Amino acid sequence: MSELKEYKCPSCGAPMHYDINKESVTCRFCLNTYDQEYLHSHFEDEIDEKLSDFDWVDRTKYVWEPYETDKLEKFVCSSCGGNIVTKSFYASAKCPYCKHYVIISSDLDGDIRPDKVIPFKVTKKEFWGKYTEYISGVKKAPKEFYNKSVQKDIVGYYVPVWRYSCTYKPEESYVLNLKDYPILANDVDVKEKVFYSLMPFEFSDAEDFTESCLAGFCASRYIIGAENAMKMVDHVLKKMYNDDANPQSKKEENPLDTSKKIDKLLKNRLNKYVQNRELSYYLVPVWLLKITYKNEELYYAMNGQTGQMYADRIPKKTKESKKPKYDLIDWMMLLIILQIPILLLAPSGVLNYKVPLTAVIIQFISFFIIVVDSLISKRKQRKTTIKEPKIESIKDFITKL
Repeated sequence: MSELKEYKCPSCGAPMHYDINKESVTCRFCLNTYDQEYLHSHFEDEIDEKLSDFDWVDRTKYVWEPYETDKLEKFVCSSCGGNIVTKSFYASAKCPYCKHYVIISSDLDGDIRPDKVIPFKVTKKEFWGKYTEYISGVKKAPKEFYNKSVQKDIVGYYVPVWRYSCTYKPEESYVLNLKDYPILANDVDVKEKVFYSLMPFEFSDAEDFTESCLAGFCASRYIIGAENAMKMVDHVLKKMYNDDANPQSKKEENPLDTSKKIDKLLKNRLNKYVQNRELSYYLVPVWLLKITYKNEELYYAMNGQTGQMYADRIPKKTKESKKPKYDLIDWMMLLIILQIPILLLAPSGVLNYKVPLTAVIIQFISFFIIVVDSLISKRKQRKTTIKEPKIESIKDFITKL
């Protein structure tokens, strides 16, 4: 059975969590705070267990290359004794009974231990505020999207990422230099489109990895190993070269999910024309809200370091009642339409009727309300709409020499 670790308060024994604002571990009950130095000395919170000369590229043949997404593991919560059943790639798990997170140390030990971690800088409250601001600008959104109960489904994820650099030189006159390209190492929860829309992460602010920063968050280990990650990039670089050499035979490849990519490249060897490989293993922070609506999964996410937001479309609520509902603007429009024949025919003498002053005033007020409501709606829409993010691609990290 894998080893579990839980950071419990030395004062009251309650589970602790990483406090984003204080950048330290805090007890949820007595509110005592403990810094990294205290954790290192009292919880054996090691900074790095790998050898000083460890190199991911050199050790790709010896380091575990998993790709399992369905295997389940069972643990016993150290706080309440309840059973925790989770997928094998998770490095932390939440007890379904006491709601506390435990850290699965065996997924973070030795050679598979991350090199660096980017701690959360943006809080859950900030993510919720940005999301509700966005949802308020969407008319007729289903209640599944704006109900306050949605807030409990927001999860703070530490996502595994390979940071990769290399030089591709198939011939003397053709050189591609790839610098610090982040390869998503587990796309089960945070999909590729979502992750690369949240770029960039400031990797220069990363810290040496310690398990205490995971307290209170969900984390997963890589399922795309170092060798497979490099093979995926090798394939892209080779295709770029072939497309440049033969533009007429250029073909767009259909996007594949991760399992199909790995199956396709499994028998391939690392490309001999790729040199100066550098690879490091990071955990990066992402706030994620996943909503299932009519059998469709929709994602709303935020870069936990910079606040960059990603949002899927929000479907409009379908009509549940045959009885139509009208608002004030609808009644004003109806009133104006009914007055049009009178206003047009009265001056011409067809109708022996003088337009009363009250009708003119009502019409003016109606027109004024419609204009003001239109301006407010447009202003509100501009304020709450999330800008369509740019999806970073590998080409953004390549320089042709």
